Amino acid sequence: MKLNANSHLLKNVATAMFLAMFTTPLFTQTDIAWSQPIPVAASTFGASSPKLATLPNGEVVAVWGKSGTSPKIYFSRKAGDSFEAPVQLNTGGIPPDIYGFGGLDMAVSGNKIFVVFENFDSGVHLLRSEDGGQTFLPPVSVFDPPTGDWTTLASIAVDGVGNPIVSVIRELATETEARYIVVRSEDGGASFLPPVVGSEPADGEYVCECCPSDMVVAGDSVWLVFRNNDNNLRDVWVSRSTDHAATFEAATDVDETDWMVNACPISGPRLQRLANDSLLAVWMSGASGQGRIYGATLHSGTMSKGWQFPLPATNATGLQSFPSTAGNGDTLCVIWEETGFGGNGGELVYKFSETGATGLMDYPPTNLTQATGNQKYPDLRFANGAFHLIYQTGGALVYRRGPLAIINSTSETPTPSPFFELLTNPASGSVLIKMHTVGQARLFVGKRHGAIRGALATQHSFCWRNGAVVPPLGHSGRILFFEHGKKRCELDGEIGDKMNLIP
Repeated sequence: MKLNANSHLLKNVATAMFLAMFTTPLFTQTDIAWSQPIPVAASTFGASSPKLATLPNGEVVAVWGKSGTSPKIYFSRKAGDSFEAPVQLNTGGIPPDIYGFGGLDMAVSGNKIFVVFENFDSGVHLLRSEDGGQTFLPPVSVFDPPTGDWTTLASIAVDGVGNPIVSVIRELATETEARYIVVRSEDGGASFLPPVVGSEPADGEYVCECCPSDMVVAGDSVWLVFRNNDNNLRDVWVSRSTDHAATFEAATDVDETDWMVNACPISGPRLQRLANDSLLAVWMSGASGQGRIYGATLHSGTMSKGWQFPLPATNATGLQSFPSTAGNGDTLCVIWEETGFGGNGGELVYKFSETGATGLMDYPPTNLTQATGNQKYPDLRFANGAFHLIYQTGGALVYRRGPLAIINSTSETPTPSPFFELLTNPASGSVLIKMHTVGQARLFVGKRHGAIRGALATQHSFCWRNGAVVPPLGHSGRILFFEHGKKRCELDGEIGDKMNLIP
């Protein structure tokens, strides 16, 4: 089979072609094999702002808050198939301000656990454990705002040597003139340096007054994603520091929805590192008249925006909000709240990809929870080859583990022997494949580190994205073209047919 590629798609691109031989032409797909919900805490312990993390030994830890007249912060570890009884963390007599969607955050570095929380009167504080959560040290002040100012909705990340970095909204007590400040430690969280304004490079002067932020840290670089407020234009921006959060010198508007709203949407953006120096921001925008989740890629070095895309709602009338994302390299999951399911209330819906951001477009979203009541505030992590999720359901908290698994596969073991030989690799024009094994195969064409946003087709057929089954070696037969796992058309052909790569 010879593939003649359009030069504008494959110019300077090393292509990779992957074929796998199966005893039947049934396609396989990798997805997340979610466990059944495991209780974390009963509703009597509260269920506000749940956060999750994993330790180096694979142990899962959770932290959350209980709001009300006697607010508290609780911590628990997963032991075997269940979580230990919640432990109330000692906040040093400082009552934490807790909300359903925020008020605290957690990050880990090795066996060190950092929990950041807020109090309107005394500012932002840090609790830390040096022993994997067995004990916690007394709270340390991160930032104490001057009289007349508030700090709220802190987020935390940790650098490669175990120093915490905190981003938090600093605003007037009237909840106006909000800016995102970033505060860093150089001694493992024992003390903190004076703050800098992380949102300063963005357009306008102020940010959204009550939307949480998120951070990614790599080496000396820190990326901060936040919802801006430029005269009620509440776009999502990513700012960057290259000197360990001492200054922030660049920012990019990754949000093309241009949502104009004279109110705080509450739902904040999230940020995830991808392969090839890319970042993925996900957020909610109501610019269309309905709350919808969007994603956009960004080059971490040049701060150049890549492409923006919607994550379609399962229900046309449903509202999406509170996204969370996690992954490693090109393995990626985005999960969010969505309404419009009738009596079930709000559900958690997700999309999964093994080919980075572009793969999020390959399959429809999946309703994970399908439960009665409202499923809210998901927090997603990825570690040790599995996704880890905590969320609120019916006023309580549950955890689910999601290892990767092959679904829709045949029951017979794939043949491990070589099936083809790629004779031109890398290729900038045509590619020649020599078939060695009789059988049927799946054929995918992509870049070395991700799928090309194009498809294979004959000169007189429509394009496909997901695969084709070719006839056995040396035989005429039908070439079956598939899109999203469904057969779309059949074409007569033989091995050696010429095919074109088209956008």
